[in-house]
Amino acid sequence: MFASFLKVTSFYRDFLSDYYRSNPTIIGKSYEEQYKHLMAEGYGYADYFPTYFKKNYSLKSEEIIHNAVHLQKAWANEYGSRQTGNELLLEQIKAFRPEVLLIQDSANFEAGFVDRIRKEADSIRLMIGHVCAPYTARNLEAFSRFDVMLACSPVFQNELGKLVNTYLFPHAVESTLVSDISSSELPSNDIIFVGSFLQRSEFHRNRIAAVDKILESGLPMCLYGKLEGDPWHTLKAKQASYFLVKSAEKLGIRSVGKIAAFRKMIQLKEMPRKTRYPVRIREHVKQEQLFGKKMLNEIARHAVGLNIHGEVAGDYAANVRLFEVAGAGAMLCTDHKKNIRDLYEPDAEILTYNSVEECIEKLKWALEHPREAANIAEAGQKRTLKDHSVENRVDLLWEIMRNEHSK
Repeated sequence: MFASFLKVTSFYRDFLSDYYRSNPTIIGKSYEEQYKHLMAEGYGYADYFPTYFKKNYSLKSEEIIHNAVHLQKAWANEYGSRQTGNELLLEQIKAFRPEVLLIQDSANFEAGFVDRIRKEADSIRLMIGHVCAPYTARNLEAFSRFDVMLACSPVFQNELGKLVNTYLFPHAVESTLVSDISSSELPSNDIIFVGSFLQRSEFHRNRIAAVDKILESGLPMCLYGKLEGDPWHTLKAKQASYFLVKSAEKLGIRSVGKIAAFRKMIQLKEMPRKTRYPVRIREHVKQEQLFGKKMLNEIARHAVGLNIHGEVAGDYAANVRLFEVAGAGAMLCTDHKKNIRDLYEPDAEILTYNSVEECIEKLKWALEHPREAANIAEAGQKRTLKDHSVENRVDLLWEIMRNEHSK
């Protein structure tokens, strides 16, 4: 079997900006101090995968947050490296010498760099990629270089399975964060929604329209989300970058993908445009960013948590908010999908809806029947901790690794 595991990921840029802005004194600390402090925020999967691999399987394990610039700089200083970005990451992988490498944000890397990792990090015996967001043809080229891909949704599993060995690997919530939720008060009898509002074809146009209708119904909703809205000069710069990137791709100029300023543009499938939001959303939304422990604590303060998948989800439930809402203890009300019964039991552990109108009816029922809604919420939380914890997913990943090792 395998003796060492390394996970590489990136954190959401807005989270890192907010984190460093709120903790300026952490910059300049040692790598170990910064690492522990950052992971204590409970953002994303933090370092829970290495933690459970060490605890349950005695596997030498580590986590690298490759876009946490100050953290990475501390590592470089301590190990005498002058590298940054991908070159520094390659040094770190070679220094750790993992037998299993999991790159969670695989869409961030070009096929050429994945090839370099495989060639230069000769300790690697199993290379695992991960996808849970829209991807491009360039991404597919990179994905094909992995031994295994993990997909959070059957949509991606079915598509990628034609190219590379792909396993279904749903999202999860960390159980210790749930037990740490600091709420001694009864939750407010209202609805919370936390999520993005991206007006692009594969993202949240349906979500925007649905939230606007729910607000129009007069239901009490606490709305957290980031609205897109660049100043005209920034928008024009993005449009110019998009045009340049797509023109270069048509001409077969692939080196443009190595330029950090253009990397995000490569992922876009349509030209950035001026965004317009319904008045009700602009008036109600709180653009305060909620992450990690802070987000779970806020969700727990509300009786009902609304979830609306983005268009990319198709017919399958897959987003992380499912598990975060139910795990935090709010009653989850989510759009009905083909696989929902594989995750939760409708009407017993969660509520589901097939239209905006039905969603409004279910939300009204939950607020008018707080005791029954609380019972559903409790059942949903129990199911989450039983079947959808990060520890469960580490167990699943261990089985995938064992399966691949036996081939």
